[in-house]
Amino acid sequence: MPEPANTTPSQQPKKKRRKLDIWNKIAVCVLTLFLVGCISVFFILVNIINDPEGMRFSQDGLSTLSNSRIFDASGNLVYEFGDEIREDITYEKIPQSVVDAFLSIEDSRYFDHNGFDLPRFMAAAIANLRSGNFSQGGSTLTMQMIDNAFTKNQEAKLENEGKLNKFAQIKLKIQEIYLSLIAEQSINKEDIFEFYVNRIWFGSGNNTRGIQKASQYYFGKDVSQLNLGEAAFLAGAINAPYNNNPINNVNGPAEIDFLKQATERRNLTLKLMLQHGYITEEEYELAKNTRLEFALKSSEIVSEDPNEAYITQTIEECQTLTGQDPSIIPMDIYTALNADVQKQADEICNGNIVSFPNEAFDIGFGIVDNTNGEIIAVAPGRRYHSDETKIDNSTDRYSPGSTMKPLLAYAPTFDILGWATSHTVNDTPKDYFTTGSNLQNSDRTYQGRMSLTDAVGVSKNTTAAAAMIDLVKATGYDYWKEYCQKLGYDEDVYSQFVEQYCIGGADMQASPIQQASAYSIFANKGQRINSHRIRKVVRRADSVEIGANTQANELISEQAAFMMSTILEKVVTGNYNNYNQYLKSDYPVYAKSGTSDWSTDGLQYGIPLGVIKDEWSVGYTSQYTIAVWSGYTRPYQQQGYYIDIAQLNMATAFHISKYMLDYCQQYGNYQAIPKPDLVSDYRGGYIKSEYLERGDANSSHESTYDEKTACQAQGGTWDSEDGICITYKEENTNETACTSSGGSWDGGACSCPEGYVLNGNACQVVEEEKPEEPEEPEETDPIQECISNGGTYWNGVCSYDQTTPPDQGGNTGGDGSDNSGQLGGDTNTPAPDQTTRKRIHLSFFKRFLNSKARDSILLLFCAKKKRGPHRSRSF
Repeated sequence: MPEPANTTPSQQPKKKRRKLDIWNKIAVCVLTLFLVGCISVFFILVNIINDPEGMRFSQDGLSTLSNSRIFDASGNLVYEFGDEIREDITYEKIPQSVVDAFLSIEDSRYFDHNGFDLPRFMAAAIANLRSGNFSQGGSTLTMQMIDNAFTKNQEAKLENEGKLNKFAQIKLKIQEIYLSLIAEQSINKEDIFEFYVNRIWFGSGNNTRGIQKASQYYFGKDVSQLNLGEAAFLAGAINAPYNNNPINNVNGPAEIDFLKQATERRNLTLKLMLQHGYITEEEYELAKNTRLEFALKSSEIVSEDPNEAYITQTIEECQTLTGQDPSIIPMDIYTALNADVQKQADEICNGNIVSFPNEAFDIGFGIVDNTNGEIIAVAPGRRYHSDETKIDNSTDRYSPGSTMKPLLAYAPTFDILGWATSHTVNDTPKDYFTTGSNLQNSDRTYQGRMSLTDAVGVSKNTTAAAAMIDLVKATGYDYWKEYCQKLGYDEDVYSQFVEQYCIGGADMQASPIQQASAYSIFANKGQRINSHRIRKVVRRADSVEIGANTQANELISEQAAFMMSTILEKVVTGNYNNYNQYLKSDYPVYAKSGTSDWSTDGLQYGIPLGVIKDEWSVGYTSQYTIAVWSGYTRPYQQQGYYIDIAQLNMATAFHISKYMLDYCQQYGNYQAIPKPDLVSDYRGGYIKSEYLERGDANSSHESTYDEKTACQAQGGTWDSEDGICITYKEENTNETACTSSGGSWDGGACSCPEGYVLNGNACQVVEEEKPEEPEEPEETDPIQECISNGGTYWNGVCSYDQTTPPDQGGNTGGDGSDNSGQLGGDTNTPAPDQTTRKRIHLSFFKRFLNSKARDSILLLFCAKKKRGPHRSRSF
């Protein structure tokens, strides 16, 4: 039997190592990624929290008593934030119904969380993921306090800078959460609520903030006197203060029913108060069924500060520039305001310098320094100081009409198409914009070939359209969208660019300040410096200085700017009778006019088709540009107001431009815009030197316009013998009369819209017949009547010679004798009878006695009339 083999420890079989299965590997990877993610998130959060620009929380910042201040261009204090902006109230003075209303609709768990409500936040996050946006914030009341004080303005700043994106929004939300947690550790709940309601905007006017000002604005009472429905309205209004302001129904857009929205928001707040047990069913029904409009007791707030509109615009610009609210964060704001020029602008609005056609007629303008983009003065309109809902015509947008032609259709042609200022254009009928009908000029005529200067001078639409189409073909649409953006127009305008913009058509809208800023390129070598009011802002807490937004954009060359200015100078001095001649001065001035007209949308207000809606005057010197809008604001348009020929001929906007440019001369060095290098003389005009060798084939040293060419362009026949143009307009006069008055022409008959009647071949507004008022007898002068009848008037009484009684109707005592000439007066004028003499006395007393005494005297005379004949007496 064999012996077992000897085995040594070294010869024993090795144990196999246990290998990690796939699940373990996955777990390790996940854990590693989680740890790396946590570390990364930690450092990202630290970076975000430690870099909230201007957003560091400070308890002192919430309760500071220092105010922001605004200074003019000379360094003078023109405004300091105070009680007129905000009137703080303590938590103890806030009614419980107000607290309950805010908690119901804003943060029902306010007194339970630590500043961040995770369940609510997660619910909002899920809703955002489903909708694909960040409309649901899940913010607590504390977070809203931080949002109003810091985040909201910071977001507006990033948006203005083009830096706002999803990551930036997430970053701001993280900062907001962090600062809310810190705030809850530093301040008690009551103080946070107090700060919140004292700082937010409720839609009230004059930049006022806080619930106390809102209570006075809407209901004319102290916040401690608010009832349940009023408290619910204020709490519900803050999510969209402007849209939830029922007073905006007076002057706001007609398509928005502000009262309806405000009522619905109030009722939603009441419903939530009922759900949370703050009110009973009976209280809910009573408050819900109360008419909100009956509770409103808003009183007109009249301001006499000529700087009011400029200050309001400065506050808004400061919020965008700094990302902070100057009504909350104390700061010193230094502006370009010229208080002297602003005072003149205010005087114009008050009707003390320029005449207006009527009380409804309104204006708005802005003045910009061409060299640096500073807005030195604004005119918001004639009713800005008293309107409950402020309408600022210097910033509101209107159709700019033909003022767009130099900016879009003409000035760029010198750079892009190589035109000379002596270029000739063809004013001919054509469907330039493919609308189905030929483009018309304002005078409804076509004049054939004419010089570019003449086309600008008489403001031809056809030539501008043809030039714009050629420019778009040469560059593409994206070029002009960017071009309009650089001109300073809003995104909803420049993003929708079409060729019609060149005549102010389609969706082209601009404010007077925007238009003044755009025109500054002609006096500033083709560059536009961003229009601004603020020169710098200094935070009072830490002396951090924030500079102005002075970004410069080059739109056209210096040569093109000069060439366009030479044409616009001729627009003023060229005897075109286009109202720009009113700007002619002993200094070089350049200008362009513009109008827009009513289309069919004015018919609902009784406004005839095609009448003038807006009138513009844009004028500039080497130093300043002014753009003036004139016309009617929406409330008056809805009453049927429009600019008729008589109002147009008053040229109100042009007289304003003239006055203000004259006045501003003391602050600017007016001189002719100098001819730059690389501009060459060419056929009586100018051309950029780079195009000199090629030349401008359509250029002429003389205008090729003549009456024969103009006649042929209109489709007429020129009669050389008589020197007249024979056209066939007569055949269409009936149709023209019909359509121009708002009617529809069909088969030789005119149909008028509702509210109009046919008068011949034109539509006429139906006027309600007014009952004839009885004519009031003319009041006679007692003194003159007395003397004319031969009496003597003294001490308020007319006396006659008693020895020879006055004629009582042609005969004396019935003796048949002739008494002519016995009274020492007009022999053909009979003396007054007793009743006439009583009328003389009564007339005197009516003039000189108060109503109570007069009534007594009348009774006395009536009594005497019953007793016997009247005798003259001295009083």
